[in-house]
Amino acid sequence: MGYLFKDVKMVSMNDDLPEIYQGDLLVEGKYISKISQNIPKSAHKVIEGKNLLIMPGFINTHTHVSMSLMRSYGDDMELFDWLHNRIWPVEARLSKEDVYWGAILGIAEMLLSGTTTFLDMYQDMEMVAKAVLDTGIRGDLSRGTIFTGNQDKDDSALENLIDLIENFHNKAEDRLRILAGPHAVYTNNKDFLLKQVSIAKKYNTGINIHVSETTKENEDCLKEHGMTPVEYLNSIGLFEAPYTIAAHMVHLSDNDIKLVKANDIGIAHNPKSNLKLGSGIANINTYIREDLKVAIGTDGAASNNALDMLSELQYASLLQKGINSDPMAIKAYEALKLGTFDGSVVLKRENQIGMLKEGYEADIIMFDLNQPHFYPLENSPVANLVYSSKSTDIIMTMVQGKILMQNRKLLTIDLEKVYCKIKDIINRIYSDEVN
Repeated sequence: MGYLFKDVKMVSMNDDLPEIYQGDLLVEGKYISKISQNIPKSAHKVIEGKNLLIMPGFINTHTHVSMSLMRSYGDDMELFDWLHNRIWPVEARLSKEDVYWGAILGIAEMLLSGTTTFLDMYQDMEMVAKAVLDTGIRGDLSRGTIFTGNQDKDDSALENLIDLIENFHNKAEDRLRILAGPHAVYTNNKDFLLKQVSIAKKYNTGINIHVSETTKENEDCLKEHGMTPVEYLNSIGLFEAPYTIAAHMVHLSDNDIKLVKANDIGIAHNPKSNLKLGSGIANINTYIREDLKVAIGTDGAASNNALDMLSELQYASLLQKGINSDPMAIKAYEALKLGTFDGSVVLKRENQIGMLKEGYEADIIMFDLNQPHFYPLENSPVANLVYSSKSTDIIMTMVQGKILMQNRKLLTIDLEKVYCKIKDIINRIYSDEVN
């Protein structure tokens, strides 16, 4: 049995359809099989579309989902102080099971706010992979690595990356993918970076890395290497990996922009996290006009403090209008595209997800438009989605044709059990010794 969305508004992100299309959409198996007018009801489950709107699910291109455990723990701090004195000491206390339950908590938040795909970087990624498989969300996962200088530890990290790829890459009908995840230039040396590039090449997968997040990062790289982080990574051959996704990219020079374009690097823009950590504001309006590939991420809940893509899109649009003194910068439809189809391009899934199109996988979210902040309905639904909507307006999240959240109820996650597990974890990891 499939699902037939009947007489529903669609923001499809599909150039073959009008920006707003009113009609029927049929899901059979994991695919969108038909979009047209007056599709026969047949034996499919019918979802009547009055006051409802469907669109592709959000694609969050940068998270540390298990860091939901550290939400509101290290607020109002500068990035390096935050990492060294709050985050890393706590992370050293996490067990594998802690990472799993932190991931489940973050996935619950994402499913409730319309995210159907996320790109993650963290430790113990086999546990995050298990959370992805258990919950039904789509996940691209990277094993975060930091060079320690301890050969056994560093070799073990690389072996773990290989094991992850061999055990999980392209599993669950390609719902799960594995990438290499060197944390950053300042936490990895050249040799360690290139070993991860070699692994990525061998298994035809990508690199996920933080780049040019702060002015300090750029200044330190210039002092040590005589180059910006982008120039340095280009010079050592990191961009020779099958593909690279660079998170943040707040401080890019004109030459950096040329190198990013030449190497087809995907950018994950994280406006709220960059603001909260005082890292700056990436001028993505300029990046987009230079034909760079840009998408949106939330970063982790420890630095955001939410995993809400709608909120992120609102910030992304409004910030660009402000810093460029241009109300035409990042229009509403462009913002939605950044959070959907452009994310699929950055993740190399553009022929699979990111739009409502026949033959694409059915990663779909539904909004209840019968809310005061959507009226009058006759005005632009697209503008309402970006500037007026709330994530609680989302009443259905579907991945690969399976409904994972309906009427604000999660169908694959027991939230009360999650809350009990999280309480036990927090009571243990936040000891007086850490605080």
